Amino acid sequence: RPAWGRFAPAEMVCHVSASLRQALGEYEAARGRGALSTWPLNWLAIHVAPWPKGKTQSPPEFLAVKPTTWEEDLARLRALVGRFGERKPEDAWPVSPFFGRISGRSWGVLQYRHLDHHLTQFGA
Repeated sequence: RPAWGRFAPAEMVCHVSASLRQALGEYEAARGRGALSTWPLNWLAIHVAPWPKGKTQSPPEFLAVKPTTWEEDLARLRALVGRFGERKPEDAWPVSPFFGRISGRSWGVLQYRHLDHHLTQFGA
């Protein structure tokens, strides 16, 4: 059971997989225009500020991928984490739908914190 939020474990795996795919430039998400899409607010939100638990809305595209089987979805997530980890900070990175244009280092911190946030949600 999640400590907060509404995800089931399989939904969370699909959600973080969609986020990684977007970071790899493989998954298109609508771009937001909020305050967090500009520097320095995006940098502070990614690197410094605590993440709210169960109080933010994900882009709908990150909720659209539905679970298949636990084994397949988990294998897909592991492969995505591996591929993401092979990228270099100086590589070309897509624009974040939520945070706008960010550096490769910020993409790394963002994905680490996003995964950690949701793994902690389930006590992992």
